[in-house]
Amino acid sequence: MIGLDFDNTLVDYTVAFREEAAALGLSLPGASKTRIRDTLRRQPDGEILWQKLQARVYGPAIERAEIMPGALAFLDACRARGIVLAIVSHKTRYAAQDPGGVDLRDAATAWLRRNGIGIQPENVFFEDTRQQKLKRIEALRCTHFVDDLTEVLVDPAFPPSTRRLWFVTAGETSAPPIDMAGDWDEIASYLFS
Repeated sequence: MIGLDFDNTLVDYTVAFREEAAALGLSLPGASKTRIRDTLRRQPDGEILWQKLQARVYGPAIERAEIMPGALAFLDACRARGIVLAIVSHKTRYAAQDPGGVDLRDAATAWLRRNGIGIQPENVFFEDTRQQKLKRIEALRCTHFVDDLTEVLVDPAFPPSTRRLWFVTAGETSAPPIDMAGDWDEIASYLFS
């Protein structure tokens, strides 16, 4: 079984982050999620602003999110090879800055259906903490796990028998000693070669 992260690995929030940042009065044309985050965090109460923006993007604005380029072709190639896939995500039910608001897990599940991801619902796991995510990866006995967050992949609790593949996003500069891929074509080459 190959495990996949959800946010910023399968889901491309670029447009949603830009539009929601603009709604907050930020004019950052062409800005990446990282630049928007860093800009917000430099403002007074910036961390709270950033969390509120995330709550909107991962909740009601998720319908404007897109699938990462090449991800559908990768998923189809896995199905054609009989490879079982699982999504394991650190995603709380509600955002800290929108408690009782939009159910983030329901929003993510609806996004998966709308975009034809096709991973069986019993293989989709949303965990409350990173540690629970790591335990789930281990319990599933994933042979490989793809994630955009290095802190997940280098966590001491990451299962040692699972191969780590860092989905490197634009703007990342530091490289931990793990395998990396910049897009889903590279991920397919890595996993299928």
